[in-house]
Amino acid sequence: MNRIMISSMMILALIANGCSSTDVQQGQETKKQPVAKTTQSNESELSPVDVVETASQEVAKKSPPVSQKTKPNMEDLKHLAKVNYYQKSIKQKPSAEQKALAAIDRVAKQHKVNVKPDVNNSKFREMVVAAATNIQSLTPDEAKAVIDYAKKVDAYENSKKNEIIKQMKEKVNMGVSLTEEDKALLDAVTPIKPGQKLQGPPPQVKPGQGGLENPGPQKPKEEQPGNPVPQEPKPGQPNQPVPQQPKPGNQYDPIKARDYAYQWWNKRNNEQYNYYSRVSGGCYNCWADCTNFVSQAIKAGGIEERRNGTYWYYSDTKPSYAWGVANSFYKHFKERAQEVKSWKDLSVGDVVNVDFDHDGDIEHSAIVTKVGMWEVYVTQHTSDKKDAPLSPWLRAGYDVYAWKMSTANLK
Repeated sequence: MNRIMISSMMILALIANGCSSTDVQQGQETKKQPVAKTTQSNESELSPVDVVETASQEVAKKSPPVSQKTKPNMEDLKHLAKVNYYQKSIKQKPSAEQKALAAIDRVAKQHKVNVKPDVNNSKFREMVVAAATNIQSLTPDEAKAVIDYAKKVDAYENSKKNEIIKQMKEKVNMGVSLTEEDKALLDAVTPIKPGQKLQGPPPQVKPGQGGLENPGPQKPKEEQPGNPVPQEPKPGQPNQPVPQQPKPGNQYDPIKARDYAYQWWNKRNNEQYNYYSRVSGGCYNCWADCTNFVSQAIKAGGIEERRNGTYWYYSDTKPSYAWGVANSFYKHFKERAQEVKSWKDLSVGDVVNVDFDHDGDIEHSAIVTKVGMWEVYVTQHTSDKKDAPLSPWLRAGYDVYAWKMSTANLK
């Protein structure tokens, strides 16, 4: 195989990267095809990994022969100089591995996926992510074991991503210019530059000592000019975000984003957004979908698509990486949305990104759909959840980053 071609083994690293949907498809815009609604994942179907491999091979074919270009492109060298590798981790056997595998298998069966434990299998790695984002349904011992096992899977993926980066650098050093597709792929697989981690978690409240159902006495928040004080919901009443006047140029409606998330939290909008279903063989939900789901919700709320810079848009031909890859989503909105510092500052319609093990690899995305006095709740895909508490991720030690989506249209 040509050294400059990205192998299928290396592309495997992409699919589980934060509910990735890391698919790329070349060609003309195609018409939407009917989607077969089946909840059973089938390994014989065309997977997103296959699509990435095909696209990468097409990119390599379009590159000029090495013999025709011997001097490295200086702009590409500058571009790669900013690209970092993932740090190598010491390979250790996860503690309580059998307990972790049993919990992961239970989550897989809930998703109607039958897969054997094998880190080389992208579907198994997706189920590890599903379990790690569903720790609130596990016992404390199971949650600890799953988190520890997820680190093993993440280390495997990071080593493969490092190989992709290495091959890209070799490609440039041999005199072959990076294509725009190469640069987009690099952006999807390289580590993030950590921003402001969300501070928390909220205090653990015992029954009768406060909380959403029995708030107890609270110190009133100070009202700032032009900044209405958020009103907490009364017991038994649905939570509603405080209506706020959008700033000039901002048309984000968090209620519409939340309502879209509620409508589709346990199903897939494959009629309007059919790309990932189509390239996965026409299945209904057999791909990691957290970031694609969040992108749909915030678009429903009015977040503007961007086709310059790091890009964020949907297309039936191929969406941008930032639309469906958690790592790229983080990088995109870090450039255009204000970071949220504390869980107490989160509002309905905001978005959170999650890094399980502090390695600069974003694995998950979710949207805030409810805010109580002592808890923030998110709605998500991959492990489909509506109004799941955010605090278990913070207590587990995950790096959680959050974006104030009401600011995202202002840059």
